[in-house]
Amino acid sequence: MKILVALDDSMFAGKVLETAIAMAKDKAAELAVISVAPLLDGLDDMPINFIDKLRVGATAVVDKAVRTAAEAGLTASGHVAQSDSPGAPIVDYAKEIGAGRIVVGHKGKSNLERLLVGSVALAVVAHAPCSVFVVK
Repeated sequence: MKILVALDDSMFAGKVLETAIAMAKDKAAELAVISVAPLLDGLDDMPINFIDKLRVGATAVVDKAVRTAAEAGLTASGHVAQSDSPGAPIVDYAKEIGAGRIVVGHKGKSNLERLLVGSVALAVVAHAPCSVFVVK
């Protein structure tokens, strides 16, 4: 079984990762980690290379989570996507790797993000090809 955990760089993400690691250990599952960097096309006053910096940040989140999972004795892999809507790449990657479960937090980096993009957890639950565990 593969468990996909979706993370951002919020303080809450640590709890989501802990939960996913515990599940993976319990099920003797592989853990896959995804982080979706925002894609902010169309904003006129964006500094040069800002989108690249967002991707670097998401890569750091994934790398840290993969190391944490490995330290816990799990086989772990990572993936970074970039999108204006985080739910779709999470669902797409779950399909691609044949995930049996997705673990996602009920809140992310900011309340403003939820207003602008909608709830990532809700989008994942609505479209996932497998069970979704939402961490509160």
